[in-house]
Amino acid sequence: MKALTLNLYSIHSTSYFMFKQMSFKTIADLYTRFPWKSKSKFIPLAKRYGFKEKEAKEYLNKHIIHDQKVPKAEYMNIYSKHSNGFQMDTFINDKRKDGLNYLMLININTRKAYSYAMNGKGAKAVLQALQQFIKDEPNVYSITSDQDAAYLSNDVLDFMKSNDILYRTTEDNNHNVLGIINRFMRTIRDLVGENRFIDRDEMNELIYAYNNSPHSSLNYKAPNDITKQYEKEYIKKKSQNNPYNFQPEDRVRIVQAKEPLAKNRNRVSRNAYIVDSKAGNQFIVKSKDESIDKIPGYRLVVANPNVPIAKTLKGGKRGIVEKITSYDSKKNKYHIEYSEGTKDFIPAKNMREGAPTHLSRMELQYWSKKKNIPTNIKRWI
Repeated sequence: MKALTLNLYSIHSTSYFMFKQMSFKTIADLYTRFPWKSKSKFIPLAKRYGFKEKEAKEYLNKHIIHDQKVPKAEYMNIYSKHSNGFQMDTFINDKRKDGLNYLMLININTRKAYSYAMNGKGAKAVLQALQQFIKDEPNVYSITSDQDAAYLSNDVLDFMKSNDILYRTTEDNNHNVLGIINRFMRTIRDLVGENRFIDRDEMNELIYAYNNSPHSSLNYKAPNDITKQYEKEYIKKKSQNNPYNFQPEDRVRIVQAKEPLAKNRNRVSRNAYIVDSKAGNQFIVKSKDESIDKIPGYRLVVANPNVPIAKTLKGGKRGIVEKITSYDSKKNKYHIEYSEGTKDFIPAKNMREGAPTHLSRMELQYWSKKKNIPTNIKRWI
């Protein structure tokens, strides 16, 4: 036992001696051997090997990207600045061709819900449901939905335009904008159970129950009890909440989706991005190669100055369109120029992403200088 103790002591002493005898030419060499990100660990170590405290601090500040904690998300209130703003989605009830499905709409501010039976879920069925909806609610100001192919059909877009409805669509990474309709659809599912078929009479009963039940978001009033004065006060209250105020040229990191058992501080992007501008409740961020993406404010955190700017933005779009240089009427495409100088031909509808029934500001500027405007363009003015 005594011999074993002596051997262990000998091994420990030898290791300590070797530790003390190590030498490093540069602070970078030291960090390569002992990659401590913490100043409380690295600075004493650096001083032990003859480096100055200032030198160690400067190295960490310049070269080391620390993990960054993700603050608790502050979601922006979902509301409509105007009365009669709606969200829309398709309730899949029967996946068979021409099966019984429902077009669902909900008033964003009052939470009053509507459902319309459809045979299938195609553009024709959606159009017929919308025609009935307009009879029930003739003063619709706006409708917001995802980018379902049926909603973006020419017939449906023409309907929106001819009825003077401000139609907007969301992008894949910003489905939280549709939180009202999504929550409503989950409520209907919870009431009847997942994947259970709902006939017309039962759906009508569910909508009636929903519209006549108190909602916590409405201060425990029912949607059918909401007055115009109450909605006016509701809009004023909701408009005062805007927790995110990133400015152009701010350096930010993107918060990634949370993985099981992952620490919050490990969820931010390794590199930083530059805020270009604000777009609704989102911010346009870009990388060195000018690729861009729209990111909700709750998924951005301010980046430390030493975090390098990303070379590209994975999954991002090519860049910010700087100007339209020409239009091909046969192909219905614009010849455009990106901010970094490259040129491309893109479908005209790509310039109206998010608001497919109205020309974008850049399109209006381009066509204001032209005498002859093609039918494909004139229909969206």
